Amino acid sequence: MHVRNRYRTNPPNFKQLADKYPTLKPFVIEKNNGDVTFDFRDSNSVRALTIAVAKEDFNLDLELSLDRLIPRIPQKLNYLHWIEDLIECKNDAIGIDIGSGCSCIHALLALRLNPQWTMYVSEIDPFNYRMAIKNVEQNQLQDQIHVIQTDISALFDGVIDRTKHYDFLMCNPPFFTDTLESQGLTHTRKSTRPSANSINTAANIESIYDQGGEVEFVKRMIDESQTYTTNVRIFTSQLGKKSSLDQIQIYLKDINHIDTEFCQGNTMRWAIAWTFDETYHFPEQCQTREAFKALKKAKRKEITRTPINIEFESKYSFDFIKNYLETFIFNKLNLKWTSLSSFAWIFDAYENLWSHQRQRRRHQNDEQPPAAKRLKSDDNQITKVCSIQARLDEHEGVCSLYLLFVDGVNTDAANQIGQYIKNQFPIYCQSLK
Repeated sequence: MHVRNRYRTNPPNFKQLADKYPTLKPFVIEKNNGDVTFDFRDSNSVRALTIAVAKEDFNLDLELSLDRLIPRIPQKLNYLHWIEDLIECKNDAIGIDIGSGCSCIHALLALRLNPQWTMYVSEIDPFNYRMAIKNVEQNQLQDQIHVIQTDISALFDGVIDRTKHYDFLMCNPPFFTDTLESQGLTHTRKSTRPSANSINTAANIESIYDQGGEVEFVKRMIDESQTYTTNVRIFTSQLGKKSSLDQIQIYLKDINHIDTEFCQGNTMRWAIAWTFDETYHFPEQCQTREAFKALKKAKRKEITRTPINIEFESKYSFDFIKNYLETFIFNKLNLKWTSLSSFAWIFDAYENLWSHQRQRRRHQNDEQPPAAKRLKSDDNQITKVCSIQARLDEHEGVCSLYLLFVDGVNTDAANQIGQYIKNQFPIYCQSLK
C-alpha cells in the first residue's frame, strides 16, 4: 500500500464501526474472545462497510447499488496518492476520471484529500450517471465535481475540452473480455497465489469490454490520448492483471511512461502513466517497481516482501489450525490482531516474544525470566516490531499459512514468526491430549 494510505498500518476497526453504524452491525460477527470477523464475499456486508468507512473517515454520504461496482476505499486511495505524487501534490489540480461508477468514489475521495481540486467525470451507464450525480450533490460538491454522460463511441470526446488544460486523467477500465472471465470461470491468476477473498458486484457494462478486455481498452485510451497531447499533462490507467501491464508497456514503447503496482492483502492492481510533455519528468517515487527498487537498494538493504509459506499435515483441519493461531499463537505472542475475513488476519507486534526460545526454557523456573525485547524510539514511545498479514488457505485437504511482512523495524519477522509457529505446533497438539 502507498506510504500515505491511512489504512496501511491502521485497517478499519470493524467492531468500533459496527457499534457506531447500525447498518453494519448485522454483518460483523463477534467471536468468543471479543474480536470480530467480517465476510468480504457478502455483497451486502461489503456495501455496508464501504458506506460506514466513507462516512467515518471522509465524512462522505454514499448510496451504492448491489448490482454495480462497490468500491474498496483503501484500493482507491492507493491510486489517488500515486496521482498526487505524479503531479507533485499540486493544490489546485484539474483532473478527469473516465468512468465514475455509481459511487463516483475517485472524485469524491480526491476532493476530500485535496479540497481545491476540480474533477470532470464521465459515465456511459445511465443508471450509474444518475447515482453519481446524486452522490456528488448529497455531499455538496457539485461545484467542483462535474459528471458528464457519454457513450462508448469515444472515450475522451465530450469530456476533454480542447480549450482547457488538465493536470491528469485517470481510469479504472473494465477488466474482463467476456462473461466467463468476469465470473471467474476462466482467469490468468497463478495457481500458487491465494484465491481472492472478495466478491465482484460489477455489472457487465462496468466489468466487461468484449473487444479485448482491459488491454484493448487502454490501447484505445493511448490512441485517443494522442489527439489531446497539449490538453492533458499525464494520462493514467489502472490495470487488474499483470499480463495486461506487459502488453501495454510494449504498446507505449515510443511514449514516455512509467508503471507501478498496488497491493492490499491478496489483491494486486497495477497502474501505468504516460505523457507527451517533454518538459515533464516522472518523480522518483513514481517509477516502476523494479526501477524504484534499484534506487532504494543503493541507499539501504532491500526489504524482502516474499510471503512465508507454512504447510500443515493433511490430518489437521482448517478449523483446528485456525483455532491454534487465534487461541494459542496470537495470545502467547501478545499480538494486536484483527480479522480481515474468516481466514485472514493482520497483526502487530510491539515486543519480540518469539526469539531466544531455548534461553527462555532454561529460565522457565526463574523468578524473573528473561524479558522480551521491546524497542523504543527516541521520544520514548514504543516502536512497532512488525506488522504481518496472515492468510490460511486449504487446497485438496492440505492447509497452508501465508505470512507477509508489511511494516515495522524487524524485516525478517515473518520468517521468524513462521518458524515459531512450526516449532510450537507439536506442543499445542500435545497439550490437547
